[in-house]
Amino acid sequence: MIKFFRRIRQKLFNQSKEKAGNKFSSYFLYAIGEILLVVIGILLALQFNNWNIERENKTKERWYLINIVEDIEYQKGDLKELKQNYEWCLKIATSILEDYQHLQDFSAIDSLNYKLNSLLLADNFPNTDNTYQELVSSGQQALINNKDLSIDIIDYYLFCEDNYIDIKNNNDNVYYKEIHPIFYNLCQTSLDGLALSKDQKKLLEYDAKTDEFLKGELKKPQNILRLLNALRTHILLNTVHLELVEETLETGVLLIEKIDKYLGLTPEMVNHYD
Repeated sequence: MIKFFRRIRQKLFNQSKEKAGNKFSSYFLYAIGEILLVVIGILLALQFNNWNIERENKTKERWYLINIVEDIEYQKGDLKELKQNYEWCLKIATSILEDYQHLQDFSAIDSLNYKLNSLLLADNFPNTDNTYQELVSSGQQALINNKDLSIDIIDYYLFCEDNYIDIKNNNDNVYYKEIHPIFYNLCQTSLDGLALSKDQKKLLEYDAKTDEFLKGELKKPQNILRLLNALRTHILLNTVHLELVEETLETGVLLIEKIDKYLGLTPEMVNHYD
């Protein structure tokens, strides 16, 4: 009888032990499953967040590139106007030299006063870089995924900055210090084109006595030398500046084409100032 009860107890003990083992295995598998679900949830959340960030970065990249194109297009309009001014100044200065070579007398040149007045202003290089400066100051250059395109944009604006500095330095240190005073002292200032009243226009008409004085000044050898040198230097400056403007226009057109191609844009989708 004792042996019988011992067998029953042992059986019950073994069964309870087996159930306990199965229960532990179930809890263990459940815990592993919970951990895996948490890990998968975290990974999905991270991936979703990465997708959102990537989508936002793509949107920002597109906004910056489209606005850079807009800036370059706007700058092209200013550069083309500047190119026309340089070509006009070169034409005027060259015509004065040609007339002097033929007449050997500045005072005998037709409309010399008007021509010298046309050379009394110097334009600075238009450096339209608002979007690029915002991109740099915000530290978001990395938004542009195409590194070759990013380098092209940086190179373009560095080139524009160099042109702005070079032309401004030439204007400040050569034109306004050396050339402008000679033109200014050998002509009467004209304000043609301004909306003036009749009384104001009378006050600004050419003075006959001053005109005779200037004719005498234009015959002096020292003034002939100064004017010749001023015209030649002016032609040199404008030729160099014109080349910089033309190169900038060509580079800008190529950069716009690269950006449009990268974004999948056609010319009709953006503003062009051609």
